[in-house]
Amino acid sequence: MIYSTGFREHVGTVYLLALKQTWIQAMLCGFCLLTYILSGSILTCMLCVGGVLLATRMAVQYIFVQGIQLGLREDLLDIRNSYMQPGSRSCFWVAELKGSIVGTVGILPCVEEPGAWELKRISVKKEFRGRGIAKALCETALEFVARHNVKRVVLFTSMVQTDAHKLYDSIGFEKEEEFVWPSLPARLINFMVFKYVHRNGNVMSC
Repeated sequence: MIYSTGFREHVGTVYLLALKQTWIQAMLCGFCLLTYILSGSILTCMLCVGGVLLATRMAVQYIFVQGIQLGLREDLLDIRNSYMQPGSRSCFWVAELKGSIVGTVGILPCVEEPGAWELKRISVKKEFRGRGIAKALCETALEFVARHNVKRVVLFTSMVQTDAHKLYDSIGFEKEEEFVWPSLPARLINFMVFKYVHRNGNVMSC
């Protein structure tokens, strides 16, 4: 699936973010020293530190698994039911190339903010990026909401999706809020989520 594959691309970046946390560095140093004092073996010390690093990596992967499972539960397990019901004020688009789906985007009323609509599942296969596919998909969605006189369109993205941030800036979104992803592993490494907003005055007309 395009969504889950693209989501997992950032595991390494977030792992490095975790290792930059002061408390994790202090824990590694303290654990290394304690292990050496107790065992007197540098090899044992290195093995134990390696175990801590592995545990940290697994915690980061858990954050991403949570995110993917949340996306599947929210709408992706049944796109037709989530977005394409007759008379519903929502829609889901795909970009195709030679019969293969290479990009997706969806839009529907925002659960967290009544009255606003949310742009979701913006994803393009890695090998097809840089061709304007994501921008075209997002603009199509914005044209759709313009026809419904929507005052606010919001989207949520993580701190590590820097290329996506540039895309959102280029189509008129502004960062409105940032907060820590609500899970214990995310809090421990200060993993931030950004909320972007596209206001009615900026929405493209059709």
